[in-house]
Amino acid sequence: MMMHRGLSMGRLVLAVIFSLTAGLAVAYLPDSQVLQVDKGTHELLRQSADIERVAVGDPSVADVNVINRREVLVTGKAMGITSLLIWGRNAGAPQEYRVMVGQPPNPAGELPEDPDLAQARVVPGQGVAGQVPSLGAHRRARAQSAEGDAAEAVDASTVAVDTQVHAAIKIVEVSRTTLEQFGFNFIKNSLNTTVTVSPPGALSGIAQNQELGSFDLASGSGFRAVQDAFQLAIGDATNSVLGVISLLERRGLARTLAEPSLVAASGQQASFLAGGEFPIPVVQGNSNAVSVEFKEFGVRLTMSPTVLSADRIALKVAPEVSELDFNSGFQSGGVAVPGLAVRRTDTTIELGDGESFVISGLISNRLQSSVDKIPFLGDVPILGAFFRSSQYTRDERELIMVVTPTIVRPLSAGAQTPPLPGAELDGYRPGFGELLLFENGRFDTGSGFSE
Repeated sequence: MMMHRGLSMGRLVLAVIFSLTAGLAVAYLPDSQVLQVDKGTHELLRQSADIERVAVGDPSVADVNVINRREVLVTGKAMGITSLLIWGRNAGAPQEYRVMVGQPPNPAGELPEDPDLAQARVVPGQGVAGQVPSLGAHRRARAQSAEGDAAEAVDASTVAVDTQVHAAIKIVEVSRTTLEQFGFNFIKNSLNTTVTVSPPGALSGIAQNQELGSFDLASGSGFRAVQDAFQLAIGDATNSVLGVISLLERRGLARTLAEPSLVAASGQQASFLAGGEFPIPVVQGNSNAVSVEFKEFGVRLTMSPTVLSADRIALKVAPEVSELDFNSGFQSGGVAVPGLAVRRTDTTIELGDGESFVISGLISNRLQSSVDKIPFLGDVPILGAFFRSSQYTRDERELIMVVTPTIVRPLSAGAQTPPLPGAELDGYRPGFGELLLFENGRFDTGSGFSE
């Protein structure tokens, strides 16, 4: 009796050891030897050698059929795990697999619940109601409600976002110019001698004087080598000798800053213009009649915002800064018509509430250098400077446009509005005595401009 009990205990220990060993074997099988099959579906298993024999541990879990010499078809029958052994020709030990049969997924591919539609009620074929947090969630809800008869779908939902957008645009332009010019003019003009060394444009004509028997030199610039330069003139009227040296170095810096801002409702377009209009004469057809058309210029801003969510904005914006440019204009009927220097951008961007984006930028660097000289004489070292005219020009320009949209709300009824620029000047009414004796003209402080 004791002996039988000891034998039973030994068998139990062996069974436990075998179970643990089998569990470790399953746990440590490589992925290539684990076959996952959905219930009621097939999986094709291909071998590298010819198949002689197959065996499955639990036929109620998986069924195995040999298709050809190297392919086995495994069919999932019930949820569970079983073993599969495949013997190959001249392979010795069989190849071991673990077959795992699981629940098949929904072939329709159901998506998890959309958290953005938790407060909305979507009925396919009927419509959508409730509240959604963004336009993207509203688009998804409309797509779900349109299943079936889309004509019957009713949209009774609301989008829980503010719809007013304030867009601030900063337009900064910095231009820098450098100009250097040098010219020399020498004249000797007497009754019997005429000598001149003039740069291009200084000498406009030579005419013979019949009465005096000499030559007259004509010049629209007064024989100045560079008209708007500094002139160094040395002459001897007794001997009719004149020498003029023109020297000019010019440096310029200009900075233009425009900060237009505008408020618009989501999905709507708004624009404004701070500037003016200038007239352009236009000839009518083949007649001599002239009409006048007006062209706008100044600071213009056009924008169309779309609030996507509580912190996301899509913005179509077109800022423009233009100013009169008489250097590029023309003459029409004795009237000087100016051109326009325009900086314009038209783009669509998407960014967060209060974020800034550089929507355009330009860096230009233009260099121009020219030398006018008398051949051969102008190449002589040092002395050749008196037989040539030189010019050097560099123009550098940088332009940046930055946009910052912000979702805003109107002030509540009865709320105190912030002071308007210049409000402190509303009561400025000086009397005659105060204006005569005490007014000092210091209007730079408290002048009403926004700092």
